[in-house]
Amino acid sequence: MMIRAAVVGDAPELGRVMVESWLSAHRDQMPHVAWQRRADEWTADVSGRGWARVMADQVDGSAPHDVLLVAEDDSRAVQALVYGTPADDDVSGAIAEIGALYVSPDRRGQGIGAALLRAGARELAQLGFTTLRLSVLTANRPARGFYEAMGAHEIGQGTFDEEGCLLPVTVYEWSDVNALVGE
Repeated sequence: MMIRAAVVGDAPELGRVMVESWLSAHRDQMPHVAWQRRADEWTADVSGRGWARVMADQVDGSAPHDVLLVAEDDSRAVQALVYGTPADDDVSGAIAEIGALYVSPDRRGQGIGAALLRAGARELAQLGFTTLRLSVLTANRPARGFYEAMGAHEIGQGTFDEEGCLLPVTVYEWSDVNALVGE
């Protein structure tokens, strides 16, 4: 796997990875009606257009502290992504959050997510962030175990609004992003 910054031309592949991974991971972690609505309406094309907008913001300078990285295989196909941004609720400018870390379902368990998370954290640290946070569906035990194994500490609970269905989330943090980076 090679990790690199995403480029606008990656948007369709980011959409594919995000939709396949999200639907695969969350199928039994929310009410079926909410999952089915997402499956019916959220296509790889819809997601890809969203990623194209994210990258356009990076290119035009309106999101200078966003980090979007991909992992591609030997055939140069995108297999995973990580997206980090300044935390919405942080006035200090020191906290970043991971809004997306997704690995193609058939590539899970190969260390790709860990490598991408570390690479994203490294870039965020270089931008001056000292703390890293993320939220994960509380029902997503595999992801929670992964983040805990990566050294994250649970700092709270919240909810995620999946089209009117409030889903419990667990909030994790690395208070020293360099501990995740390994420096």
